[in-house]
Amino acid sequence: MAAEAEILSQLLILKPPSLFSDYEYKFSPKFQLLKAWESPLPIPLFLTTHAHSVKAVLSSSSSPITSDILRRLPSLQLVVATSVGLDQIDLPACRRRGISIANAGKVLSEDCADLAVGLFVDVLRKISAGDRFVRSSLWPVQNDFTLGSKRDPFSAMGGEQTENLKQVVILRPPFCFSAYEHKLSPDFQLLKVWESPVPVHPFLATHAHSVTVLLCSPRNPNTANLLRLLPSLQLVISASTTLISLSVVDGESPSLLPIMFCRLMSPTWRWAFSLTFFEKSLPRMVPSRWALASEERVSSGFQDLGGKKVGIVGLGSIGLEVAKRLEAFGCIISYNSRRKKANLSYLFYSNVCELAANSDALIICCALTDETHHMINKEVMKALGKEGVIVNIGRGAIIDEKELVQCLVQGEIGGAGLDVFENEPDVPKELFTLNNVVLSPHLAVFTPESFSDLYDLVVGNLEAFFSNKPLLSPVLDE
Repeated sequence: MAAEAEILSQLLILKPPSLFSDYEYKFSPKFQLLKAWESPLPIPLFLTTHAHSVKAVLSSSSSPITSDILRRLPSLQLVVATSVGLDQIDLPACRRRGISIANAGKVLSEDCADLAVGLFVDVLRKISAGDRFVRSSLWPVQNDFTLGSKRDPFSAMGGEQTENLKQVVILRPPFCFSAYEHKLSPDFQLLKVWESPVPVHPFLATHAHSVTVLLCSPRNPNTANLLRLLPSLQLVISASTTLISLSVVDGESPSLLPIMFCRLMSPTWRWAFSLTFFEKSLPRMVPSRWALASEERVSSGFQDLGGKKVGIVGLGSIGLEVAKRLEAFGCIISYNSRRKKANLSYLFYSNVCELAANSDALIICCALTDETHHMINKEVMKALGKEGVIVNIGRGAIIDEKELVQCLVQGEIGGAGLDVFENEPDVPKELFTLNNVVLSPHLAVFTPESFSDLYDLVVGNLEAFFSNKPLLSPVLDE
């Protein structure tokens, strides 16, 4: 066995990378592993002992390759990083010495992009916050949970005004009605049946000839007899995507009502209200549905991320995968990078502050360098605005973390999804209580598939180097 060990090429590992515990048994037959963290010798003395034999070192974010380490390894010819980012390596010193560098290439890009999109959706839809809400048994007590985010193009149009408020009857408050009642009240007279001391039937009879719109939900089923009490009714709007709340008797839709089905306060709902009351052209301009069956389901036709303007900072292999995924959601992609990418239709901004000013969200995918350190500063966050969201899967120090915390606490930006932090594993405690912030412990690539692919690439680079063949994922001078 000793003879076999002597002919194996040496691989220096200062600290075990994340994949090492699962793949050490595969590394051991291929290389003589010099595991510095297991040696009783101090690191400088350990390096001196192997100074003239070590030609390759495995580097991870937990084991920086500094100029001091390089100075103690005069025979070093290759640094293999287990990450895409290289901020843990003294690149100028390696270049001066002619030391080759290989990184993770594109093998981690898809999993990184998946987490970026997951964090983005979580922040917008408050999935993690909703999970805590349910687990804390608050649902039965508070009933409604805060709404998630969805772009409302009608709000930007401002709507139209009328001197005489039009009446809308509501039997019981739909889900999250309390969050949006204030937006409807200035434009419509809301007849809230549940607040009246008068029984339902007399109440409806009182307003029989003035009510033209009924807002319903699964909480308040509307029978045909109930609808017949409203002879002037023109429109029934459901606060859900189902027709369960509207009863059909003998296969006949009462008054052949044109019905718009959409979720509470979606752009479609407000649009339908406005067209009905102001344009007088509902059948022509609003997609109509006829009630065909008591449990027929109709899609609202809207995606939760559709129309969001997403600015990607760093359109490398990870950024491109993020863009591809978000395009499928109907997002509008723009980007900032060191240079404009050829053959891409995405809008390019050379200035990250301009990108922020023209985006609903920023997703950070770039590498940490001297130029990108604290690139996302207070000016950028201010440009992004109070509804803006920041997602970071790059490196923590790309964002000025103190300013980010302040902006989040003071409501100067809308939310954040963070997989990386400036002083890991320390995370600012101010973030722990914010429901618009989703935190992840730097695990974007922690999947069996990524680790398997990364092992193959690392071994492929090492075997290529020791066989005097081209590296599989070299980091080249730019």
